[in-house]
Amino acid sequence: MKRIIKLGMVFDENNAPDFGSIEEGRDGALTLLDYDKGKLNTVLTKAGLASYLSAGSRFSIEGGTNAIVADVPAVWRYHSGSDQWYEVIENED
Repeated sequence: MKRIIKLGMVFDENNAPDFGSIEEGRDGALTLLDYDKGKLNTVLTKAGLASYLSAGSRFSIEGGTNAIVADVPAVWRYHSGSDQWYEVIENED
């Protein structure tokens, strides 16, 4: 069976999730387009990927990982304790 590697995780070709535009940048941050930001909390969580990961593969997103929405100025950050992504709000002091 063919394997697919995405974001450092291994999936069987017949059981791979749809990541849409989500890609990993050179600096470890993820990039995506606005229409895929809903996938952060539905697909790209430990719980969301549990049924997709191939045997021996593990969830590879570290707490504190940023996801940069390229077509609208927004940054989301993964919190491993809650297994959720949260939008980062800048203080305008």
